[in-house]
Formats: sequence, structure tokens, C-alpha cells
Amino acid sequence: MGEILEIDGVEGVIITESSGRIIYGAGSFSRDLGSMAQVMADASGKLINLAGQGEYRSAVMEFPGGKMVLLNDSHQLLVLADRRSNLGRIILLARKTMRRLSEPDMASELASLKTAIAPDRDEATVTGPEYTDVRGKSEISEVKDSNVSETLLIESDVPADSTESEVMDDEAGMAARAPAGDSVPDEGDREPMESPGIPEVKPPLSLPELRPLEVPGDPEGRIETALTIYEHVLLAMSIGASKIMGVAPAGGMLRKSLPYIECPETLRDVKVLGSASLDFRRLRENIEGSGHSIEKIKEDFERIITSITENYGRVMGYDAFRGMIRPEFSRIHRAYRAAMDELGITGTIHPELRKIWEE
Repeated sequence: MGEILEIDGVEGVIITESSGRIIYGAGSFSRDLGSMAQVMADASGKLINLAGQGEYRSAVMEFPGGKMVLLNDSHQLLVLADRRSNLGRIILLARKTMRRLSEPDMASELASLKTAIAPDRDEATVTGPEYTDVRGKSEISEVKDSNVSETLLIESDVPADSTESEVMDDEAGMAARAPAGDSVPDEGDREPMESPGIPEVKPPLSLPELRPLEVPGDPEGRIETALTIYEHVLLAMSIGASKIMGVAPAGGMLRKSLPYIECPETLRDVKVLGSASLDFRRLRENIEGSGHSIEKIKEDFERIITSITENYGRVMGYDAFRGMIRPEFSRIHRAYRAAMDELGITGTIHPELRKIWEE
């Protein structure tokens, strides 16, 4: 890690497990990027597989102030750098690091690494729409080097016998170029640039403070407790999706996923709000007006959660979807586990999502 961090312009490095959990981090990164890196790796792998180009190895993403490099193996390694950095050198050292991480004797060393990451921001409450300055859309670099067979997001490995100078040479074929028309001064003449930070969109909603729930003995109280749990489960799915995908795409996915035909009474006139979440107030009104028993309510919510989960699973894979919602789902399980078990709600959650609680 030290070699990568010493490269001029490198601002941060993280290593994540396949679950998205960060096991090492240094520099300008937050914990949120663990699941984001996993989603990116899974999506890139699917793209390359569908294109029939083999296995995904690395991706280069550019934004106005710099670039990110994401390497994928048994772990993910993500490097953030500004425009002064030498992309070829970063990729060369990152690949050497990935090879070392796969060595058997590295397991104990990885387990002892201390993560230099900021506190988990999932506990924070967002009271209204809030967005960081993205300064334009990130672009995925196209790899054009004659020695590289994979393009569009993906970059093939540099041969083991390649010299460092060959990889670093003018960053040719790495597409780490400034926009057309911009003059790029020599590194010696260039003044240090202040990094604009990591482009990120914060969802305009968040989970409220979650505390353990007591399950009443009366039917009305049990229904109300179940509705509170289901509301927060669906909210967690919306938050996780919008945090990674953006609010508009997450809202569109949710809208397409709702099983209106299977749950006509429960979902009657229930819309997806601008925050990419369900209109749960209308949903509650439907349930109260229908007079459904708690068992019928659980059946309908099982259909809703299953439909949403399987739609995301088809599009991006279950591993990626779990990575998106893991922080919020973990909070729900810590607070509501006893009540969910007592009401029989745990079994109505899709098995692929319950894996988060079994980790």
C-alpha cells in the first residue's frame, strides 16, 4: 500500500472483501465506498461476461479532477488519484499489490489491518434533499492499447514480464487523457490541484432512529408493529438503491418491481415518491380499510419484497444488491430482530437478503 500512496497525486486507497466490507483504508475515502466498489465490480464483471471477453480485471473511471482505478480479484482494490498522477504506474503497483493479497500468508496480515476510515455515515440523519457537487458526470475510460484485449470499462492485465517504463510510457492506451482542446502542461510546470473530492449523491431520505420494539398482545398492536418493521425494510431498500444508483434510477426500478396484480388491495393507488420510496401512508390506508389479518399482511409484503429483490437480482445480481442495502439492513436487524422473529416476519424476507443477517 505504501508504494501506491507515495505516487504523486494518489489521494486514497481501500481494500474490500467480496462482501463489500472494507479491511484497509487510507486517505480520502469513506466507508460507503466499500459496497459501491463491490457493485461496480459485479456490474463490470457482468458486462464483460455478456460481451464474451473473459473475466473482469480492472476499470478506470475519470472525472474532472482525476480518476479512480478499481481492480478485482478475491478482493477489490480502489485507488483515487488526481490528474497529476501517472495512471500507468498506479495500475502497475496496484496489480502487484493484488498478486500479493492472493498469497496464502497474507490472510493473517489482512485480518490485522486497522481501517483508517471515517465513522459510518449511515447513522446520520438526512432531513431533506442534499447533494454534493458532482461537477459533471464521471466517464468510464476506454482502453485502446494494442496489448489490451478488453475495452469499455475493462482493462486486461499487464504481462508479468512488462517493465515499469513500458506501462508508464506516456500513459498510452490508458485513455487517461484530458478533454479534447485542453492543453496539459508538463508535470514540472503544473501547479498542484486541489481535489474536488469523490463524486457522490446522497439520498434525500434516511432511516429514523431504530430502537427495539415490544410486540403487543392485541391484534391491532401486532399489525401496527409489523407495519413499522415492513415500512423500514422497504425504506432501507430504497435508501441503499438510491445511494448507489441515484434517486431517479432507483425510483424507476422500484416502480417496475411492484406486484400490483398479485397485491391489488394493498397496492391500490400506491405510488413511488420522488425520493424513490413507496407512499407508505397510502399503503397503510389500504391495509386499514381492507381489514386484512396479520397473516394476509405478511403474505402481501412477502410478495412485494420478493418482487423487488428478484428484479434487482436479475438486473445486477444478488451480491451487488446485498452490497447496496447492507448498512441499512444490518441496522434493522440489530434493532428489530426479536420482534421480527416473534411476529414471523424474518421468514417473509427474501432468502438472498436474509444472508446479510447471517454473515
